[in-house]
Order: sequence, then C-alpha cells, then structure tokens
Amino acid sequence: MVPETGRPNDHPEEAPEEQFDQDPSQQEPLDEEDAALEREFSALLDEHLPSGQQPRRGEIVYVPVVGISEDSVLVDVGGKSEARLPAEEFVKVGDQLQVRVGDQIPVLQTSGGKEGTPRLSHRRARQRIAQEAVKQAHDEGLPVRGVVTRVVKGGAMVDIGLDAFMPASQVDLFKVPDLKSFMGQEVEADILEFDEQRGRAVLSRRRLLFKRQEAKRAEFLKTLEPGSTVTGKVKNILDFGVFVDLGEVDGFVPREEVSWDRGKAPAEALEAGQEVELKILNVSPESGKITLSRRRLRENPWDTIDERYPPGQTVTGTVVAIEPYGAFIHIEEGITGMVHASDMSWASGNKKPEDFVKVGDQVTSQIIDIDRQRRRLSLGFKQLQRDPWTDVKERFPEGSRHKGTVSSTTAYGVFVKLDEYVEGMVHVSDLSWDRSVRSAKNFVEPGQEVEVVVLGLDDQKRRISLGMKQLTDSPFDAYMKEHPVGSLVTGKVTRFAPFGAFVELAPGLEGLIHISQIDVKRVELPEKALSPGEEVTVKIVDTNRNQQKISLSRKEAMRQQEKEVSRQYMKSQDTTSGGMSLGDALREAQKKQESD
Repeated sequence: MVPETGRPNDHPEEAPEEQFDQDPSQQEPLDEEDAALEREFSALLDEHLPSGQQPRRGEIVYVPVVGISEDSVLVDVGGKSEARLPAEEFVKVGDQLQVRVGDQIPVLQTSGGKEGTPRLSHRRARQRIAQEAVKQAHDEGLPVRGVVTRVVKGGAMVDIGLDAFMPASQVDLFKVPDLKSFMGQEVEADILEFDEQRGRAVLSRRRLLFKRQEAKRAEFLKTLEPGSTVTGKVKNILDFGVFVDLGEVDGFVPREEVSWDRGKAPAEALEAGQEVELKILNVSPESGKITLSRRRLRENPWDTIDERYPPGQTVTGTVVAIEPYGAFIHIEEGITGMVHASDMSWASGNKKPEDFVKVGDQVTSQIIDIDRQRRRLSLGFKQLQRDPWTDVKERFPEGSRHKGTVSSTTAYGVFVKLDEYVEGMVHVSDLSWDRSVRSAKNFVEPGQEVEVVVLGLDDQKRRISLGMKQLTDSPFDAYMKEHPVGSLVTGKVTRFAPFGAFVELAPGLEGLIHISQIDVKRVELPEKALSPGEEVTVKIVDTNRNQQKISLSRKEAMRQQEKEVSRQYMKSQDTTSGGMSLGDALREAQKKQESD
C-alpha cells in the first residue's frame, strides 16, 4: 500500500498547486543560521540512524511514532530528540487518525525552524513517494492501493499518498446506493488519469474488478464441458429464463429448460437464492455464455409413463387450469392430465367444469387413456363412482311411464331429466299427435315437470328415447275404431300436392286422396278438380298404423254411391208404379249424404 497521506482535499481539482516539495536545486540558498541548524540536526541523526540514512535537506527518512495527541504526532528523530508533526498532515477517516504509536513513517526535512529545530513534513514525504509510485503504476498499467477518506459530490476521495478521485460509477461493478459504506476501507483500483504536473489522479475500481473477473471467467470457462454437472445459486428469475451464479461466472437456463412442465413459468419452479444442480448444455468461450438445463438432470417423465400410470390407476393432483371443455390436473413435474367436462360426473345436463372444481383444488381422478406421442393424459372423476347406467334397463324399461324435469329444449326435441344421472330426449315428432308442431322450443319450458313414456333405450350409447304423445291414444287409432277401412267418410280439403289432395277427417288427422282417386275421370291437377275448404265424401281404402297414414278415394266413394242409388232405384221400381228417374234418385242420394 502506498503510505498514508495527510489532510485530503475535497476534490482532485481543488488540491493545492504545491502538492510536492520543490527540487532542491531550484530552492533559495539557506542563510547562515539555517545552515548551522541543519548541520546540527544532521549530526544528531548520524548518531541514531543506520549508515546510509543520514538525511540531507530534501531527502526522505523513516522515523518512529512515539506519541499521538489530538492536534499532533510526536516522532523520534534520534539523539534523544523528538519532533512534533501537525495532525493535519496525517490521513484522517472521520475523527480517527490513521497512525499508531510504533509506526515507522516517512518524513522530509524542509528547513530549519527559528529555534534551530529542523522542519519535518510527513505530508510532503508521502507525496514525494506517492508521486513516483503513482507515475510508475500509471505508466506500467498497474493498480494502486489507498484508503477511502470521504465522500464528495459525484464520487469518493481515496488517499493513495496523494488525494485521488474515484467517480461513483467507477466504485464497483454495480451501482452502489451509498458510497459511505466504503468510508475507511482500503481499496485497490486502476488509474484512469494522472496529472503529474498537478499531482492529481482519477481512479477506477470498477475497471480493475472487471479485468480480474474476466480473467477468472476465462479460466473458469476452460474447466466447463458440455454434459457435465455444476451447482449454482439462482440469481435473477425472468419470464424467459433464469440467471444462475456459478461462482466465477453466470449461466443462463432458458425457460424451456427449467422444467418438464410445458408452459410453466420459471418463477413457479425456482426461487431467488436457491441452490440448484444443473447440466451444462453449451459453453461459448468467445462470448462467455453458458447455457444450462435443470430439466435434463431429470428423467423425461413421459418415457416411463406407461409403467407408472397405467389406465385404471387412481392418481392425485392439483387443478392448475380450467377451460370450458375441461380441467387440467398437474400430477408431477412434466405430467399434466385433463378431465373432460363429460368425465366429471355421471350427472346429466349441461354442467360446466367450474361447477365441480376450482384452480388449486387437490383432486383424485382415474387414468382413462395415455397418448405418449402427443403427450396427452386423459383423466376422469366419474369413473371413481358407480355407473348409474349399469341398471338403467331395470329402472327405466321400455313402455314404462315416468315424471321428469325439462332440462333444455331445442328445435328438434326436449331433454328430460329422469333422475340426477339419467337424461332422455323427446323428439319433436313424439311431442304431440298434432303434426302442426314443428319445433319443441315453444312446446314446453326448461324446469317444467312433464310425464313421459320410455320408447327405447340404448345403454351402449347411453341414450333413452322418450315420448309424450304416446301417453294418449292417437287420433288415428281413435278415428279408425269408428271408421274402419271401407267406410265412407266426409272431410274438408286442406291442401294440395302434385300427387294428390289432403283431406282433414278429424282435428289433427288427415288423409290423402291420390290424384288417380280424385274422380272417375282422369284428373291432371288436383286443384282443377277440387277447391280448398270443399267438403268431400271419400272412402277409406287403406291405412298404415306405424306411419299414421290414411289413403282415401273419392272415385271409389262416387262409385259406391252410384251403386247404392241404383239399388235404391231398382227397389223403388218394384214397389212404386210411377217411380222416379235414375237421375232424380242420384240427386236425392247426394242431398241425403250431404245432410247426413
């Protein structure tokens, strides 16, 4: 360390112009009295100093400190003589002088005092020594040592034998919040600038630390090989990865190398200050970058998932995410499965995943299926419960009647809950015998209690077909009981089709007169022979009970009417002398039928 200085300056630019003693050859000649005193002092030193240390004016010698007071430091100059040096010439940190009794300190004889005592200067001795040492260090690019004496605006003053300034940005590798923490510390630093003429220097501890760090880094990098394992301390955790302190250098763990959990944030796997073992993936001597991996020290969990988690096994995990289609369950690092909404409960109806679980829940589920290639694990909650469909045939046999609650309606049908777990559907065609009902949406409302009959059941597809119109006899059956095939009936023409005309026989019941059965004569278009709303007499010629269809014939009715009129005519001829004409009889029969 460069010897200690005297009183420091507030700033290098504020240092006195006369930092060092002048060259002896340029000083003014001594007067006779001073010369005598100097010879006397030299004689005293000759008695007590080893040979070669007898000072002459302008030379430096080392003397011991024998006493320290508040305002001065007493030194032994030999020959039982002592000299008192002002305390202001010594380095002072706070209120404490940086000198102790017994220290050997350099002094410089400057002149003789009025009382014949030689004038000594510790400050100038140190400045002379420091000037030479700092110049040599600056020229050779070597660091210097000194003590931080005080903090000034923009940095700190460092005593290196002369006052030197260290900017705040050059104190450390990172920004120092409070430079007072360096007060009184011995530091080592590079010399950024040196003004030999004015004896001023600007220092950088940061540059020295950086050079040494780079040197250590380069040596340390030589010891690292890809594939080897290192231990470090987590330094910074960012969204894209983690920086780890390996001692001499920092390494980086990319986000995808932190964990086998895809998409997992680094902060969820590691925490600052945590010691972690890592695998070296790559070392770049040129850039000094080290790429590390945490996950590659662990076996890929999907390599052995078939053996560890076979279908049917029960596992426990944590709900980490919920989507409209299901919930994601974290089983272990790298293994996250999904419970589809349809596998959460046997309960019927449109249930949402959040109706059963929430994020953070610890849940138990059963493994349904594993897709190793796509890394998908299918789980189920309801598989751990009894399947209500195991005895559904016994509880809801075909033809049985039940009361249920409408859960939802669509255009094509109504869904009815028979119990908490079983739901069936009433197709729109099975809602009513009235064929005018084309949509189920306005037929019933959700929450309404209804009575249904089981029409069919498929336990493999878990479907139950229900009916509501089947609770009562169909208009078809009721009508056919009264009007069997062959009956003459009367109806009203409702609509036409290219192939015939539809006739309403009773409310909600229609029959069809095929175009070939409209008249005894050939008919090209039904609407040419009949009119909407026209009442016609027709004969029931055929029925299809499954399809609830009735085939009608106006032509057959007309022929049957003619036969009946002919029979009546012939009968009247036998019993009446005058009788009536056949035409009159037909007209009379027509009137009678219309009145009936």
